[in-house]
Amino acid sequence: MSLLRGQRLEPLTMKDVDIAMTRIRRVITPSPMLSIEPLNLYLKHVIYTKAESLQPSGSFKLRGAYNKIASIREQQEKISVITASSGNHALSVSLSARWLGQHAIVVVPESAPVMKKDMCRALGAEVIEHGRTYDDAYLLAQSLAEKGDANYVHPVADTDVVAGQGTIALEVIEQLPDVEQVVIPIGGGGLASGISFVMKTMKPDVKIVGVQPEGSPAFYESLKKGRLVELREVNTIADGLGCKKIEPYLLDMISRWVDDVVLVGEAAIKRAIRVGLLYGKLLLEGAGAASLAAVLEGLLDLKMKTVIIASGSNIDKQLFIDVINEKL
Repeated sequence: MSLLRGQRLEPLTMKDVDIAMTRIRRVITPSPMLSIEPLNLYLKHVIYTKAESLQPSGSFKLRGAYNKIASIREQQEKISVITASSGNHALSVSLSARWLGQHAIVVVPESAPVMKKDMCRALGAEVIEHGRTYDDAYLLAQSLAEKGDANYVHPVADTDVVAGQGTIALEVIEQLPDVEQVVIPIGGGGLASGISFVMKTMKPDVKIVGVQPEGSPAFYESLKKGRLVELREVNTIADGLGCKKIEPYLLDMISRWVDDVVLVGEAAIKRAIRVGLLYGKLLLEGAGAASLAAVLEGLLDLKMKTVIIASGSNIDKQLFIDVINEKL
């Protein structure tokens, strides 16, 4: 694939992750590792939750976005960055650019939630509404990056972005040195790539389990068929995991380091959102609840000391109201 301005696609190294941690620690404190007694009693098992949902932008994506923009900023005093997104990545790019005093352009589809567009504007980003889908927005952002001087901050297909996500694993090892299993939601693949690379490098015996929605099983199908599979459509309330295909740059990495992949249905994700709030006291979006859904469905070996990644909290208001009013 041809690189966009500012994009870096190289084999990930521990040096990349260590540098990312140095940058990130300037502005982001480690997310808490929680063992929540009411949740453990409800589950009848002890689990540990890495609460990336408590990041200032509401998701883990702040790590990759900040590391990427900071890396470009180290080479150029004044920069402009651009991305296409209607979700957590857009918010993370907007906040990171604000912290670093740089100009951010976020191209969003017209259908993007008004709340998220308003939040990006409030953070100082220039928001351009274009097209009906993410693909429409991406094509415009790509064109603007190629024609102008803005650096493209890809949500997953970038070494610096993946290195930023990998810093989560460094914190997990520091907070829970005897961890035996890590459960990670998989959408585009950046989070799973970063965490699994670091874990398997530093603690190769730790089991890595990926979780995907039944309505968006791109990596699950790719793994089963031994080749990159592009889905015709995705259908899930876990919009952060709605992805038609895994980026080729990440597919080999995930295939090598992730030990198993499980699928969870929409009802299980909704139940996990409710259980997370009522028993874990955590607000989780669909993607952020996917790992807990796998626990609730009995898809994991909980005899192992298990960490679930709660990846985000930016749930749509109406979806939250609808889900929370359903019975457990």
